[in-house]
Amino acid sequence: MPGTMERPDLRTAARRVYAIADASRPHLLTPGQTHKDSAGASSGAGQSPCAATVGNRTVRFDGCRWTYREGFEEVLTRLPKSAWENPEAQGWQLIKNSARREVWRARLGSRYYYLKYYDRGARLAGIKELLGFRAWEHEWRSGLYALQAEIAAVRPAAFTDDLRRNGRRFGLLVTQAEEPAYPLNEFWQQLRTDDNPVRQSEATRQLIEHLAEMIARAHQSGFEHRDMHAANILVCAIAPGRYRPLFVDLHSARLGVPISDRAVVRNLAQLNQWFRQHSSITTRLRFLRAYCRWRNEYEVALPFGRPLKLSFRGLVAALAYAAERHAERLGNQRDRRAGRDGRYFARLELDKGWRGMAVVRVKHMTAFSPASRLTLEPSWWRQVLSDPLRWFEAGDAESCKQSHSAVVCRALLPHPTGPIPVVMKRPRARNGWRGLRHLLPPSRSRRAWGTGHALLNRRVPTARPLAVLERRVGPLVLDSLLVTEAIPGAIDLERYLRRCYGSGDGHAELTATAYFHAKRRLIERLVQHIRRLHEHGFVHRDCKAGNILVAPPPYEELFWIDLDGIRRGRGGNVSPRALRALATLHVSLLGIPGLTRTDRVRFLKSYAARFGADENAWRRLWHELVPIVGRRLRQRDAHRRWKLARYGRI
Repeated sequence: MPGTMERPDLRTAARRVYAIADASRPHLLTPGQTHKDSAGASSGAGQSPCAATVGNRTVRFDGCRWTYREGFEEVLTRLPKSAWENPEAQGWQLIKNSARREVWRARLGSRYYYLKYYDRGARLAGIKELLGFRAWEHEWRSGLYALQAEIAAVRPAAFTDDLRRNGRRFGLLVTQAEEPAYPLNEFWQQLRTDDNPVRQSEATRQLIEHLAEMIARAHQSGFEHRDMHAANILVCAIAPGRYRPLFVDLHSARLGVPISDRAVVRNLAQLNQWFRQHSSITTRLRFLRAYCRWRNEYEVALPFGRPLKLSFRGLVAALAYAAERHAERLGNQRDRRAGRDGRYFARLELDKGWRGMAVVRVKHMTAFSPASRLTLEPSWWRQVLSDPLRWFEAGDAESCKQSHSAVVCRALLPHPTGPIPVVMKRPRARNGWRGLRHLLPPSRSRRAWGTGHALLNRRVPTARPLAVLERRVGPLVLDSLLVTEAIPGAIDLERYLRRCYGSGDGHAELTATAYFHAKRRLIERLVQHIRRLHEHGFVHRDCKAGNILVAPPPYEELFWIDLDGIRRGRGGNVSPRALRALATLHVSLLGIPGLTRTDRVRFLKSYAARFGADENAWRRLWHELVPIVGRRLRQRDAHRRWKLARYGRI
């Protein structure tokens, strides 16, 4: 085709124009490099416009070897080596502290800078350094590459690897601060709170356009930020109502190679991970269209430009699949934290053979979890759980449930900031056979601990497990208990519906109109709640109204409890286990006044609706549920007769 034949010539011509324009820019040189060498490197065939390193001067200051860009020499001359090795004494602000690096904010002269200290003594960092990869130096090169390719990113100022702090070796990268600037996720949340819809829409449109342009330019320039989540993109306010995004944290960037379609999808899936929960499908599609448009603009203008072989529909489908895989890998990685010592969890070893895990701190605070805003030291846990069974004794806690399968109580754990309300559950065997099964690990409490944090890692709301304890003899589990945070003011779904209808607890009855609207809102929330659980492959085998908590108004958020009844398998909403869960929920709500057949049909229609699904899919689902509901009713009646005969109550 004529268009296809002309494209390579246009691209070659555009690359030559770009190389000539780039060669005319003043470049700073690497040690020992001449201007002639730099120009030749920039104009050579097949070379990136960033092949010439920008601003590489290596000089020793106070016995410390620095590589820096022009303009930073005055700072290096003024500050001695001891100042860089002791940022606390300089009054600099600690921004981030992790096992691998620290980030400090400092005013050096007339500007603010960020100082990233990389621990060279860490095992993984040492192995990478032996293989020739030094994260601080690679981030320096990535910043120079972005600067010369005119990709919006933080500007590097200098780096060194000659520092020692507390007897450990560190590499240091200094970057210029862009202020005022906010991480993209925080800035996006601020936009959502704007009460002016016109201004909010315009700001969102502008941000999407600039973000799409930045990423498209990076990809067509051979630059891939391989950790491109929302917190690694800053948004700078350059004028009232005008914003500019830029990349930060470039230590994992891939440079100077064409970005394949697979890499594009993988990269966009990383960014999509956060926005799946905090933006609409329409907004995400608008971003993808803008990205494709800017990608086409830069295809013939940039050295690594290439067409995207996927159609727009194919890109959306591939991104949806990659986003699911990325979310699952991220969730599995976070799940492993709950079983080992670290920043967020700690192992507990108590008297009388009790061993377990406890939450130390929570990465993401939530409005419904007061404990997520606290730091729970291991020493504090050892103190309050020194005799864990005493909490089940009369006077120390409020008994909630005494059944053949578990003992549940409410308690207040004393803490310096105030008592923490918790629910404690101690499983027990209903017969000898169950007793033998309970001896084998993992215990019910340990399974519930892992399941609870797996749900939270996938943003499925549940009461947060705070601690789990087991008492073992060798591999055999003799006893166990789970400590779960109590959600303030929450009641189970059955009691909530009865209260809204006005039958019980002495609360005023809602008007018919108010109750109708309350039901509609709750049905939509319940559909989303159950669908989210099923789409991640989890199914509650005892999915009854009593195992779903409702937070008090105005939030009315739903939470899963009784986590040892949740099992995980393949994702999907029409699996046999998912159908059985829906049937169990239906049976548990049969006696609720005010719930009509129409409400159940509305729930099923909303549950079965999804992109590309048949509008009559709910009818097939209804017919599949009828025999399962019949079996559940018979099982419920038989179980009630058994409980009545054995315990004298239902």
